[in-house]
Amino acid sequence: MTDQADLPIDGETALAAPIGEEFVLVLGVADAMPQTLQVLLNGDPAMCMEATVVSWRRPGAPSDAAVGFVAAIPLQINGRLRLGSVVMRRAGRPARFTLMRRALPLPRLLHLMAGDAGDAFAEAVDGLIQALMAGKGSQRRLAAALTMLQVAARNDGFVEVMGALDTGEIYLQGWSTELPADATRLLVSHEGFLVGDFVAATVPREDLGGNGRGFVGLLDPGKVPVEADAFERLFFRGAEGWRALDIYERRVLLASTDVPAHIRDVLPRAEASPETLRQLRRAAQRFDGRDTVSALQKPIRLGMDMVAEVPGGGMLVSGWMLDPDGLVDTIALRCGTMAEGINGTWTRLPRPDVTHAFQNDPLFAGRVDPARHDHGFLAFVPGVSASDGAPAYFELAIGEDTIAFYPLTVTRGLSRRALERLMSALDPHTATASVAIERHIGPMLQAMERPAPRVVETRDFGFDEAAPLALVVGAAGEPEEAAVALCLLALDPETRNVPIILSVPIGHADRIGADAQRLAGFYGLRLRLVVAEGIEDMCDAFEAAVGATSAETLAFLSASVLPRKAGWLSRMERAYRARGGKVLVSPTIVFEDDSIRFAGTWLETEDGERRLSDRYIGYPRDVVRNAEPSDVVAGTVACCMLPRAAMEAVGGFNRSYLGATEKGRDLCLQLKLAGTPSMWLPEVEMIAAEENAGAIATPWQKLAQRADSWSFNRRWSLLVANMRG
Repeated sequence: MTDQADLPIDGETALAAPIGEEFVLVLGVADAMPQTLQVLLNGDPAMCMEATVVSWRRPGAPSDAAVGFVAAIPLQINGRLRLGSVVMRRAGRPARFTLMRRALPLPRLLHLMAGDAGDAFAEAVDGLIQALMAGKGSQRRLAAALTMLQVAARNDGFVEVMGALDTGEIYLQGWSTELPADATRLLVSHEGFLVGDFVAATVPREDLGGNGRGFVGLLDPGKVPVEADAFERLFFRGAEGWRALDIYERRVLLASTDVPAHIRDVLPRAEASPETLRQLRRAAQRFDGRDTVSALQKPIRLGMDMVAEVPGGGMLVSGWMLDPDGLVDTIALRCGTMAEGINGTWTRLPRPDVTHAFQNDPLFAGRVDPARHDHGFLAFVPGVSASDGAPAYFELAIGEDTIAFYPLTVTRGLSRRALERLMSALDPHTATASVAIERHIGPMLQAMERPAPRVVETRDFGFDEAAPLALVVGAAGEPEEAAVALCLLALDPETRNVPIILSVPIGHADRIGADAQRLAGFYGLRLRLVVAEGIEDMCDAFEAAVGATSAETLAFLSASVLPRKAGWLSRMERAYRARGGKVLVSPTIVFEDDSIRFAGTWLETEDGERRLSDRYIGYPRDVVRNAEPSDVVAGTVACCMLPRAAMEAVGGFNRSYLGATEKGRDLCLQLKLAGTPSMWLPEVEMIAAEENAGAIATPWQKLAQRADSWSFNRRWSLLVANMRG
């Protein structure tokens, strides 16, 4: 059979249009059909379904074909079914219909149905739609109902104004003749479709000449994300069947912050039940872009220091709220339809400046405790993002009836300087700092997607691209360090002839570039200068350089780590080659006073708990004199030799750390898991100046180190606990 088949009128065959795998419509003729009946699929009593039937009289037809019908039959069975016939149990004798082999498309079934039903078509389709939408309808059933509505629903008016509230509800305004007041269900056609609850009030419309009435209402789309400007047509069931509201071609689309004011303007003329009017009044009080906290005649005030969109998701907020009487029940950060309460998770910070500023304010007179300063707050909110351009704001719930809003200015991205300014306000010696790291700063760093350094320029001074080994000098500190490192490398006959890549931040390019060119020319170095954006530490400098060479083996050297004597590179390379070039080799690094800075990261057990330890740090260098080369859990990237392919395979450095120490250790563990272990080579000694690697002085540096330790432990503690050896 083809799609152009006619309606079978023999009373023994019928046409079928499947609706997915859970519903089928059967079209045929009979002498009579009840509204509901039992149907046996393929005549099998074990597959008995209850069907809804819509029927119509066929004028002039013989008595055995006097009724046309469509039976909506659910297919409540497991697995696929090849349906060949149906038996309909009626009063009197059952009716058996053989189904035509090829399934009929739904539009073709509706076309045949319309041609046979004539004036009864609309009522019959209405019955089918009701059957398809009964119960918990699937997406396919709703799509089929929508197809029928497009054919059968009569136009009943237009939507002229629309816009989404910040809560996700859609405001609709227009006119209709049959739209029920207060609550009704709407089926909305857009790129897809949705079914939502609609509450509406009527509004007088003199321009309609008594042929309709205005309406204003709120559509709840549920959890389905949808844009109001994507609406194509809306359907509802009126007193006389299904009706449609079309979207006026010159409809007004309101911004979310304009919708509340629009509702406020129309409310005085709206008529509805008290509950509907209450919902509209609440919608009229939503965020409209204004700061309403500052206008409160209550002792509540709010201020912000920083609101930052964290690359990778979430927002970091820091500010203060003065609420001496505890009137604020909840405070939520909202952006678009996303919202997260923060007053249950934020970390309170001391802000004596806020206490002093409001001490003499008449509204706060006698309410502010001069000895209490915990008005500041810090919170990382992972469930909210301002990346789609929606306005961000705080929503304060005060008692049962008052809601206040505070608009936020969001900074895109989070610079290291902004983090330093934020964390410098914390006292690293307090419990508050620990809580802030565990709840907010640490999780934020793990969620943050910081871009890798981007090379903006390379300059070659006799560089040898074909060499199998390249020495990468990472110069993220003072420009003078790079010049000193180059001089010492040039004085060593061994390293003088090795291709050197000097990787520097863009801010130091001019100063270091001039020194690099002068030293390369004077000593005959084979040098490549790599200038990159985003270099904040030696790890960033190394990563920028990795893509700037095709050398199979890389030797990393921080510009602040200097050779103690010549010949260090060849000894490291011999140890590296002895392991087949599948290892990360690190030397001993000592401070200027000959105490140990690094001699391998080891696995130790203390009180039954395994942890990583830089076992010899701070000990005199004599402690490791004559020690043998050893496999360790992690080496140090401040000075090491490793295969370039191995680093590229693990994706380079993890950028969820603020400093280089844990960032380098993290890389070593990634390499270890991927089959490249770390090895400590005690016979090679390097030296690092105290100020670059010793005790950390500033609060920012202390907090950054603690945040990095928290992030590292969160990422690796389970693996460390299960390590052997």
